Amino acid sequence: MAEKGNQENKKTIPPYFKAISGSLGGIMEASCLQPIDVIKTRLQLDRSGAYKGIIHCGTTIDHNEGVRALWKGLTLFATHLTLKYALRMGSNAVLQGAFKDAETGKLSAQARLLSGFGAGVLEALVIVTPFEVRYWLITLSSISKSSQ
Repeated sequence: MAEKGNQENKKTIPPYFKAISGSLGGIMEASCLQPIDVIKTRLQLDRSGAYKGIIHCGTTIDHNEGVRALWKGLTLFATHLTLKYALRMGSNAVLQGAFKDAETGKLSAQARLLSGFGAGVLEALVIVTPFEVRYWLITLSSISKSSQ
């Protein structure tokens, strides 16, 4: 009996709040990972052997271009992650609400799996694929310009 009362008093987090939380997480992730991604990209494109490793690449970028250069491209990356996580968290919450058992209000393991799968597919179709195509078009364009 006490368990039933606890479930009724349990507050649910609205989907929009989960979407906002996902957005903030995306911004934090992008801000932390962008310098690593810049260094990785520079090392991948380094045909002349200018960099001797990860640390050398990072310090060279800092010395030659300033520390802010490590966050080049942050706007696109942060936008991508912010939208991706907002859509994933929000749509997962909406789908879980739709798949809950009408009588008990519980979510089965299958419904939880289907909600996550649906959120992942939606995220891939609406956010990830368009951003990846745009990213590679920009990258290929810059590579072809630098080789001319």
